[in-house]
Parts: sequence; C-alpha cells; structure tokens
Amino acid sequence: MTWIGFYTLIEREFYRFMRLSRQTILPPLITTVMFILIFGYSLGTRIKEISGFSYIIYILPGLIQMAVITNAYANSSTSLYMARLERSIENMLVAPLTHFQMVTAYMIGGLLRGMVVAGVIAAVSAFFIDFPFHHWGLIFTSIFFTSILFSGFGIISALYAESWDKIAMFTNFVITPFVYLGGVFYSIKMLPPFWQKISLANPMFYCVDLVRYSFLGVSDAPVWIGLTTVISAAVILYGVCIYLFWRGYKLVN
Repeated sequence: MTWIGFYTLIEREFYRFMRLSRQTILPPLITTVMFILIFGYSLGTRIKEISGFSYIIYILPGLIQMAVITNAYANSSTSLYMARLERSIENMLVAPLTHFQMVTAYMIGGLLRGMVVAGVIAAVSAFFIDFPFHHWGLIFTSIFFTSILFSGFGIISALYAESWDKIAMFTNFVITPFVYLGGVFYSIKMLPPFWQKISLANPMFYCVDLVRYSFLGVSDAPVWIGLTTVISAAVILYGVCIYLFWRGYKLVN
C-alpha cells in the first residue's frame, strides 16, 4: 500500500475548497454574521434568556454546527459527483489507491472544510460576542465527528445522484429542514412533550445539542447519549461508504 496518492488526494481536496474560498468559506461566515446582527441586536433583545444565556449566545454554537454540517456535506458531495460527471474518477480508480484511502481522503476533505469554517466563524464571532468555551476537547470532538458524519452522507448522495438537482435535493429537503428542526434556534424543552419526543428522533438534534454543551455547558439531552449517537452514526456511514466503493456502486457509469 502506497500513501503518496492518498496524501495527494487530501491535498487536492484541501486546495480545491481553499482556492474557492469566496464560494466555500465566505458565504457561511456572512450568513452567521447576519444571524448575529439580526438576533443579537434586533430580535434577540426581545427574547428572554434561555438556560441563563442571552438568545444570540444560546444559538451561536448551533449556527457554527449548522455551517459545519452544510459545508462538510457540500465538500464531499460536489467533489465526488464532479469526479463522476467528468469521469476523472476513472484516473483515481486505476491509481494505486485502496477503497479505504479514497473514502478517507474524501472524508478528510469534508472534515478540513468543516473545521476551517467553524474556526473562522468562531474567530469572527468573538469580535461581536463574548461567548464561553466550556470544554475545548468536546468542541473539537463534536465538530470532528459531525464533519465525518456529513462528509459520509455527502459521499453517499454523490454516488446515488444522477444530476446536480438530486445533490441539491438532499440539501433542500433533508439536511436544511432537519437542521432547523434540530434545535439550532430554540431549546426543545420549549416544545410540547409530543414534539420533544419527535425531536429526539432527529440525529441533527444531537449534533447541535452536543456542540452547544461543549460551548455553554447546557444541553437538552444527556451528553453521553449525544456523543454516542454522533460517533456511532459517523462510524456506520464511514463503513457504508467503504462498502459502496468496494462494490463499485455507480463509481463509473
């Protein structure tokens, strides 16, 4: 097994999204700053504190996690689907790369983009808001496994999709609604009991709740449940992606 191709593939993924930073890094940063301005200085002043924090501080960890989710997914899905569309993936398949290395490289690409976006948003937000860091290790862990989870989801959707419309369909009809319903802008304890139970079945909720605890030290669900759910889902999707590559599922039309 050679690792030169593996490192080259990671470098290509990193270079690809950094070279397009105006399309990959800047938009989520602008979106988050807009949320801070709207909810921090306008609507947020009319909303009571949640769990002892002002509204903008309460939702900021969720906004960071939302950016991580969408960017990790977008990176792996667009990169792999474009490789299928342009048939450049055929060059990769004949290279001395294992299925494990190919999947891992795509996932690391999504992971790096998610971590870069999270870091940039947190750094810029610090100019507007003085927010706490409850547990640095858990912040890194939650963002790490969330990026892996949605990078894997992006790989699966890129293999399944037959057009750019289907890539966008996953974003518009699966990721975005479930993220918004995952407690980014509210605590699920504010919901009626029935909808609280429905929210607990949403895996996006645990991604948001886990990173909120790591920043603020408050959560709606036990931390160990959130950590177990996110890590388990990431490992399962990682295994599924390796299996699909091993089967050659739609890699070449």
